[in-house]
Amino acid sequence: MSEALEQHEEAAHQADHGRRKSALLIAVLAAGLAFSEQAAQHASTSMSANAIAATDLWAQYQAKSIRAAQTGAMADLAEVTAPAGPARDALVAKLRAEVTHFEADPVTGKNAIATLAKTKEGARDTAHIRLQAYENASAALQLGIVLTTAAVITGADALVWAASGLGLLGAVLGLAGLFRPEWAAF
Repeated sequence: MSEALEQHEEAAHQADHGRRKSALLIAVLAAGLAFSEQAAQHASTSMSANAIAATDLWAQYQAKSIRAAQTGAMADLAEVTAPAGPARDALVAKLRAEVTHFEADPVTGKNAIATLAKTKEGARDTAHIRLQAYENASAALQLGIVLTTAAVITGADALVWAASGLGLLGAVLGLAGLFRPEWAAF
């Protein structure tokens, strides 16, 4: 009788040990999930901020284009309608200089604005790829938590191994999102 009791106690001890390992795995997966979700939120915020900045810059580019076109048209009109002389030449030169300023000023010209807008679009696109990578990492970690929970209920060691594999995959995807997001975005 005592041998049966001893076997029962050993089985209970092993089951308790398995539940503890599963609980620890769930805690590790949940911590990884928290980091992944936080990184995804940062990527989402960055994506939105850069998208807004790019849109604002393209609106500014369009406004500069309109002002340059209007100023160019005024210069053409002045050449045709104003009486010939130094005053007309000075006005036309001033208007043409403004058109050049609208187009090519290194800080506020259309070319500078377009370059900055494209930079913001690139940052937006990178943030979007990072967001996808972190969401993929989160999905793997969430599935790992679900499988570990199922392992606690069923006692199936294979589910713990599968959950561990998903946890490892989630960690790899999360790190790839940080360093090489294009590898983890699919």
